[in-house]
Amino acid sequence: MRRMSVLSVVGVVAGVVLAGAAPASAGPGEDVLRPGEQLTSGQALLAPGGAHVLVLQPDGSLGMYALDDVVRWSSGRGVAGATLTTDAGGDVRLVAPDGSVLWTTATGGSGGTLRMRDDGDLVVELPDGTTVWSSGTTVVPSTLVGPGRLGPDDMLASPDGRHTLFVDPVAGLQLHGPDGTVRWTPPDAAAATAARPAAGSPAAHPATALELRADGNLVALDADGDVVWRSRTAGTALASLVLQDDGNLVLLGPTGEPVWTSGTAIGPPVLEPGAELAAGATLGSPSGHLGLRVVDGALVASWDGEPFWSSPTDTAVGVRLQEDGDLVLLDAAGTPFWRTGTGGHPGARLTVEEAAVLLMTPEGEVLWKAEVPASLVPREVPASPVPTGAQPTDCALVDGPVVAGDVVRTASGISVHPCLADALDALVVAAAADGVELGGGGWRSPEQQIALRRAHCGPSDADVYDKPASACSPSTARPGSSRHERGLAVDFTTAGRSLTRGSAAYAWLVEHADAYGLENLPGEPWHWSVDGS
Repeated sequence: MRRMSVLSVVGVVAGVVLAGAAPASAGPGEDVLRPGEQLTSGQALLAPGGAHVLVLQPDGSLGMYALDDVVRWSSGRGVAGATLTTDAGGDVRLVAPDGSVLWTTATGGSGGTLRMRDDGDLVVELPDGTTVWSSGTTVVPSTLVGPGRLGPDDMLASPDGRHTLFVDPVAGLQLHGPDGTVRWTPPDAAAATAARPAAGSPAAHPATALELRADGNLVALDADGDVVWRSRTAGTALASLVLQDDGNLVLLGPTGEPVWTSGTAIGPPVLEPGAELAAGATLGSPSGHLGLRVVDGALVASWDGEPFWSSPTDTAVGVRLQEDGDLVLLDAAGTPFWRTGTGGHPGARLTVEEAAVLLMTPEGEVLWKAEVPASLVPREVPASPVPTGAQPTDCALVDGPVVAGDVVRTASGISVHPCLADALDALVVAAAADGVELGGGGWRSPEQQIALRRAHCGPSDADVYDKPASACSPSTARPGSSRHERGLAVDFTTAGRSLTRGSAAYAWLVEHADAYGLENLPGEPWHWSVDGS
């Protein structure tokens, strides 16, 4: 469903009807469904700020959308012609035309009302504001506006949810990357915690809060309130701290100019044919450990900042991937003077994977590579996509999380369990033949699942390990129970965006995915697994 079509439903006339006829409808553009009111197909509740909308869709299901058009919550499969009602007792029900209840908040007797909030949470609340039911879809902010404070119960998350900044109970303030590893801590705090004896042991004076002060200075404080680090940006009034999708923590001045950065940006993983990478720009692996950039006139590949390969040059100002597949370094005049010698392969792409930089043809032939030495790569990160252990060929026999070395990267670029790889490749090829381009994310490590739980469920250990999946935004399985950790699930994308229920890609999967062994998880149009969970 496109955003324009979603938002247009709030303009549907939904006036109060005469007594004795149908129940009153919520007024157009309203954020609340009061007792005795209803929504019918095409009508919606709109958050006051307009950033979130709850729509009763033509198929009879409820869908909550943000401005990026991504489904943030759904009631599951519906029945065409269903209505959403709030009864006099405060129970909210989605009712099919035959009277059967498709979904309910089970809040009868509360006298509450259904409300769509600006923070993205759908709630049933009492007249005094007490919440008696919640969809658990509150959006974690990505920005801290000064003067402001980030404490133990707070968190910033990048808009895409892959990066989180929060206070760890033991280690203090930390910025976590997509795989759950620490990418930044306040420098002085890092020195103070580096010598802690073991994981889980108390740290010496960790930073327990981050303050953006009215003068524009960003400071980290320990439990005693003493400053352990500062950005030294005092005098920058009206500043704001933003955690970007690329993982960079950036302090912006009043006109939007960066005045400080954590320097943790992860570059895109691919250089397309004909594209250039300028000095200072970076290509990066999805986790951010492996990077490729031009430094001091040379093309340098590094792992966690430690160079392991470099071109034998000192005058490069950029790199270009020629249309014919040759990777060349450019001098100040824009003239190529060093090359990989891989011309004659049009369409080749330069891809930064987790443990290697690969120049590959569209058919998957590797023309050139720079591999991370085994001594630098942690054991759980594979240097190649070849499975390291004996894995079952029947997906039904995969009963727990698998390590990175036991998954494979398919021709479509999605990492899954070997038992699913051939079927997934066949599905992607069949979809492409019908004009549907599918991408997506498959296997996740336990660290990635934990990082996602912190981003989607909350910063505390209780949020990560105890909170039910349905209370997270979006719904996220507990560590150890996700089909992604087994390599048996894919979050599909099309044109780089998560699938929505009204998209052509979703419709294609509904019709064809079962033939390839994949089922949809109700309420998440993008999530497909071997058993629908």
